[in-house]
Amino acid sequence: MLKLERIINKGGRRLCLYHPEDPTKCVKVAMNHRHNYQLQNELDAYKKTRHLLAEFLPVYEENLVETNLGPGLVCDLICDDDGEPSRWLHNYMLERKVNDNIMEQMYRFADIVHTNTIPFYDPNTCNFLVQQKDGKERVVFTDMKSYNDYKPWTYLRLEKVIPAITRRIIDRRMDVLFRKLKATYQR
Repeated sequence: MLKLERIINKGGRRLCLYHPEDPTKCVKVAMNHRHNYQLQNELDAYKKTRHLLAEFLPVYEENLVETNLGPGLVCDLICDDDGEPSRWLHNYMLERKVNDNIMEQMYRFADIVHTNTIPFYDPNTCNFLVQQKDGKERVVFTDMKSYNDYKPWTYLRLEKVIPAITRRIIDRRMDVLFRKLKATYQR
């Protein structure tokens, strides 16, 4: 069992902590046991999409692990050259540091998601990191729990069975993301 102690970041429902045995990894855990299912959802989403989005994703371990805080999802810790965890895309926007390279990567990510009808329903700026490595920025998508996050079959949603509806929802949410990005984009 992993004993987790040092928090990297906190989201709405989960914590991201340093892996106690491997400084290149982090562990995501739910803050409330009712949300433990999101960890498995994210791992399943990673397994379904890693072949398409490998350049934008941290590498996840194949199974959840036991921790002192409940089940944990282990993945690469995305760090900059200075060894510190990479910052959210949101921070780059606040500092007006979104540049051509970041925009090109975001467009490529959106194109892959659209073309392959990957049901990511939460493309917000705090779900992306910008890694600074060897003088270059790399955009990394870190929160896949919104992938195909459906209720049981009795609450089947139309977007699950009609790809055109899925694409429309994805495109609308990506449009919101890109409007925000363009407002802070520096050429």
